[in-house]
Amino acid sequence: MITVALVDDHVIVRSGFAQLLSLESDMKVAGQYSSAQEARSGLAKQAVDVCIIDISMPNENGLVLLEDLADNVSCIMLSVHDSATVVNKALATGAKGYLSKRCSPDELIQAVRKVAKGECYLASDIEMQLETTDPYQQSVACLTKRERQISEMLAAGLDVKAVAVELGLSHKTVHVHRANAMDKLNVSNNVELVKYFPLEIL
Repeated sequence: MITVALVDDHVIVRSGFAQLLSLESDMKVAGQYSSAQEARSGLAKQAVDVCIIDISMPNENGLVLLEDLADNVSCIMLSVHDSATVVNKALATGAKGYLSKRCSPDELIQAVRKVAKGECYLASDIEMQLETTDPYQQSVACLTKRERQISEMLAAGLDVKAVAVELGLSHKTVHVHRANAMDKLNVSNNVELVKYFPLEIL
């Protein structure tokens, strides 16, 4: 069973999405929250597989909540804004999926299933838009926040020992994150990471 949390300040959007997801035999809506603060409090008390977060919310941007949750929950961002800049920001922050509020019910269901399995999902129109601006972005989006951080540092020229010291991690932990990232990006050494993080400067 895939457990899902919904975070959106519009009750009509939340309830509509909840009804759609509840119709699926393999999904359960475990929580509905109207703000980032409410979600942060509620999700601290229960674990969910997927969290769908509206980017534009009053008081606190959904991207701030994403940054707090991305290491522990697979997050799908939801927004009326689907410009490459906004999408790239969400993916860089750790989102595993991105949907427009104009998405179809089928697309919503497909996104939840894929993200729950650890895959990435971008709406087809958004994916096409990103491919014209950054061909590597979708691959990078599949990295965890820590994998991306370590990859950026390695691409900038630091070795594993230096990264471990900088982040306060063991060498073994850095090696594991490095190996996972390289597997997802299909690269074999630090030099090849540069094509994914060419502008990263520490």
